[in-house]
Amino acid sequence: MLFDLHAHSSGISHCCRIPAEEVIHRALAVGLDGIVLTNHYQDLRNYFNGGSCDDFARRYVAEYEYAKQWGEKLGCRVLFGVEVTMEQYNNEHLLVYGVSPNFVLVHPDLYDMTQKDLYAAVKAEGGAVIQAHSLRKGSNVLMDPSFLDGVELNCHPGYDGTHAEELAEFAVKHGSILTCGGDYHADTYRPHCGVSLPDTVQTEADLAAYLRNTEQIDLRIHEPNSQEYTELTFLRGKGLIKPTVYPLSQKDIEKEIQFT
Repeated sequence: MLFDLHAHSSGISHCCRIPAEEVIHRALAVGLDGIVLTNHYQDLRNYFNGGSCDDFARRYVAEYEYAKQWGEKLGCRVLFGVEVTMEQYNNEHLLVYGVSPNFVLVHPDLYDMTQKDLYAAVKAEGGAVIQAHSLRKGSNVLMDPSFLDGVELNCHPGYDGTHAEELAEFAVKHGSILTCGGDYHADTYRPHCGVSLPDTVQTEADLAAYLRNTEQIDLRIHEPNSQEYTELTFLRGKGLIKPTVYPLSQKDIEKEIQFT
């Protein structure tokens, strides 16, 4: 199963231009079997001009439930996730996997946690924490690896590349995993990218356990504005192997134009 582990919808992520049902339509159009809905979770003073954390948490869960219903209707699995803006760390972002929607109801102000405390809260739920779009746009910030399960190769076309080699070196050094996500907001074409998951991954808990424990992960990456994508394997503690490059078909390119 090919999953994009980093997707947004406009019901919560204001920077996303399309609603959940269209996000799912476009995911299916590029061959994805599922997505993890990782909408933004950040300080309401900066993102929602105030309001109650508890109210926002309830809205956050409702948006996921809405997307999940559309996924069931259209034949796309939708799993719950969170993209947390870490206010204390120059707005670096962490992706949280493996927790239930109840997690944000219990921790409605999770954006205000330290990295260590967020990691502990996620671990208590059996989850996993991945640094999102690491090294994007010239950033050289990689967060404390003691409180990360991995780093993400991000294929958003607005960034300057996935930084696959540098991030693979970081992951090898710290015994962590690599993931891949499109960070799709419908502000660009829909990248052809994702993580190949075994059929045994059915739930959020399954996904987190897989990311924490697998020794090998197969990725599809799509460098910005390239007319080809690459399938490769990352071996924990060893690095990237078996890169195979595939040109995008004319049909795929037409889809990109449609989704621009």
